[in-house]
Amino acid sequence: MLKGKIFLKDSLQLTSMEVSLNNLPPKAEVPFYHKHQENEELYIFLKGQGQFQVDGNEFDVFEGTSVRIAPDGVRVLQNTSASEDLYFIVIQAKENSLTQWVETDGVILEQPVKWEKSDE
Repeated sequence: MLKGKIFLKDSLQLTSMEVSLNNLPPKAEVPFYHKHQENEELYIFLKGQGQFQVDGNEFDVFEGTSVRIAPDGVRVLQNTSASEDLYFIVIQAKENSLTQWVETDGVILEQPVKWEKSDE
């Protein structure tokens, strides 16, 4: 485990993606550029603000920003806030491997929804 990063693949027994929960402290940055061989990445920013650099292009990220990066996109990220952590989720999956999605994979079942009653 890397500091500020929790990988979920093993704990959730994921078989088609890697998901990580990330926290970058104020004024911190990822200390290296990186890219991937086969996996695209989706970054979903939950809280805070920062700057992203992909292939030399810099842009701001903040709560609600989502960024998809192709495997060979060279990337790095920094938190630009002096006081607030930057929280984000990263999802990795093999590029071009999605063959089904909600509209073609989801099946609505003809059974009534039942919930156990709570004593609240």
